[in-house]
Amino acid sequence: MSDNRRSDCVALTRRLTLAPHIAIDEAVLAAMRTRRPKASPEAGAHRAAGEMAATAALFEERGWVAAPATYHRTPPPLRDSGLHELRTRTGPLRHEAMTFASEFTPRAVEPGAARRPGNACHDTVFVRLLRHRDPGAPWVVCLHGFGMGSSRFELVVLWATYLHSKLGFNVAVPVSPLHGPRRTEDDDQLLSLDLTGMLHGITQALWDIRRLVSWIRSTSDAPVGVYGLSLGGFLATMLAGLEPLDAVVAALPFVDVLGLMEHHGPPAEYHSLLRSADARNTFRVASPLSVPAVVPADRLALFAARGDRLIPVDQSRALHRDWQDGDIQWTNSGHVGFTWSKRARGLVGRRLHTALVAER
Repeated sequence: MSDNRRSDCVALTRRLTLAPHIAIDEAVLAAMRTRRPKASPEAGAHRAAGEMAATAALFEERGWVAAPATYHRTPPPLRDSGLHELRTRTGPLRHEAMTFASEFTPRAVEPGAARRPGNACHDTVFVRLLRHRDPGAPWVVCLHGFGMGSSRFELVVLWATYLHSKLGFNVAVPVSPLHGPRRTEDDDQLLSLDLTGMLHGITQALWDIRRLVSWIRSTSDAPVGVYGLSLGGFLATMLAGLEPLDAVVAALPFVDVLGLMEHHGPPAEYHSLLRSADARNTFRVASPLSVPAVVPADRLALFAARGDRLIPVDQSRALHRDWQDGDIQWTNSGHVGFTWSKRARGLVGRRLHTALVAER
């Protein structure tokens, strides 16, 4: 067989493999594009534009536009005495569960800070744990995707059970703000067109994870890595610039929150706002392209899906360029179907094992 025919066969096989994945992603994306914000588009966009203008001016004055990492405060360390609850949950997928106070509040001077949900659900961080008796077992913090966090069965979807039982890792799975038990019916979602609310939610998610990492480090000298999927992948890439972790593996991350919101088909009233200089300058503090990684490049890994329709793949390429020597792996799947791939699961597991076990 000639090289050209072999290349054609490979391309055809890939298209046939990707077709059902793409169809599922496009169906999910179509459903997402039918959602509308709670406020009327006109009123919501007007308020958001005013808040973005005020926020951009504040961030410029404070130096956060020029040095985005300095926007993120270091949270107080978490110790055993700060845990509200630590108990074993029996039944299917037996695991431990713990809670602790987030202690996060936006700076009062920031626009939109007063709208932050103030309730026990939102302010309490819920974490599922899978631990070994070996005190030297390395840790992986698994970060879930958008809309997850409600079910213990997500331990399987996030490959937490695989990382624990097959590869010997201790695993912690925190629930992000405005997800699962941390969200009430009246709350907005973490990724929403309330742009200042979204920024505060992202900032709190990073704060909460860093508090969790501080607790892990207080209990063990073992290495700590992070694996994130989708929204969790984005949070992992941000943590790579804020926390000296031993490994960061980001699967299907976005790196441009505003571009992602535009890709998901917002009402027309928001289009110019999402592209505006005020919004762009504000969200520099929530972009891994503006927060240089403090984790060494050989301990960074990126996984992207060729058929992804929920997150533009050019965002993955942009992150790979920014991470320079960081590793990137492309899988023949879509966004939704990525977690079904045993090959991807094996690659993620090997990458974490190499960074947290083999090279120690």
